[in-house]
Amino acid sequence: MPIAACYVRVSTENQRENYSIAEQTARLKAFCQAKDITIGNFFTDSGYSGGNVHRPALQKMLSSLKDFDTVIVYKLDRLSRSQKDTLRLSEDYVLAQNINFISVCENFDTSTPFGRATIGLLSIFAQLEKDQITERFTMGRIGRAKNGYYHGGPHAPTGYDYVDGRLVINVYEAMQIQELF
Repeated sequence: MPIAACYVRVSTENQRENYSIAEQTARLKAFCQAKDITIGNFFTDSGYSGGNVHRPALQKMLSSLKDFDTVIVYKLDRLSRSQKDTLRLSEDYVLAQNINFISVCENFDTSTPFGRATIGLLSIFAQLEKDQITERFTMGRIGRAKNGYYHGGPHAPTGYDYVDGRLVINVYEAMQIQELF
């Protein structure tokens, strides 16, 4: 029975809070049970972008690949949202060590040339989606700023309160800041 390294990832706090990690984990467990694959370990990066490979659990998984026969992800974009990184990770790390690579959603087989080509095609779309999300996010931030709304995070800077999407001077804190200045 093959032994799998299962990798799960979410990018944001919101995803972490809405059970995306738990849902990915449950689906990987069900897949492995159905396919008679033993889960050797789960590697979980919660709150890390797929735009780079500097993620603690991913690096830990890569350094322990010799202990596994298979790497399984729920979706290819959980591994990476960069075409270059996806190809490097799958070809230079996983496939180079004769380890099978499975994406539950995309259902490809890396033991065939077509399966390996599929990784390349899917990685293009993962990167495209990341780039479009970034573009929409940036457009939204610019629009909020043009309308005078605060977009700097969940907490207002010292000296201000966040009220109805706008920064409002907090008189008491502003007085302290002026005194310090």
